[in-house]
Amino acid sequence: MEKLIEQISAKTDLAKVIIASVPDTPGIASELFSLLGEAGFNLETITQVSTSKNVCDVSFTINEKEVDEVVEYLRTKVEHFHVKDVIVNKDIALITIYGEKIAKTPGIAGKIFTNVAKNGVNIENITASLMMISFLVPKNRANEVIESLKKEFG
Repeated sequence: MEKLIEQISAKTDLAKVIIASVPDTPGIASELFSLLGEAGFNLETITQVSTSKNVCDVSFTINEKEVDEVVEYLRTKVEHFHVKDVIVNKDIALITIYGEKIAKTPGIAGKIFTNVAKNGVNIENITASLMMISFLVPKNRANEVIESLKKEFG
């Protein structure tokens, strides 16, 4: 019998950057991520959340060693967006769960997040695709989360 979850991993060498109150208009994401790419920054995850009709918060994870450089670069390049702030969280780990059956299992995300919550761990961001669910947790809780998930889904 094929396991529901085939692999669980953690990356603890990342930082999360939040660009708060970005104008929510066509082309902004294109411009923002083109600027970062042209500057040579490689991002792990990207999340955008609309906070109102006119603005959104954009967050991404990047190698922790590059975070100060990327923030300094962003502050010089996004002035014309009139963003509220650029916020950094270096205390994060990216947990990624892989499995071919994830897409075919109703409620699997809820079960995974229930497991994390039972350990009193707060999830900061969630990214998902057909065979993968990734989320951010505090760095010092990453091993605990992985062990708990392996125990339940194993």
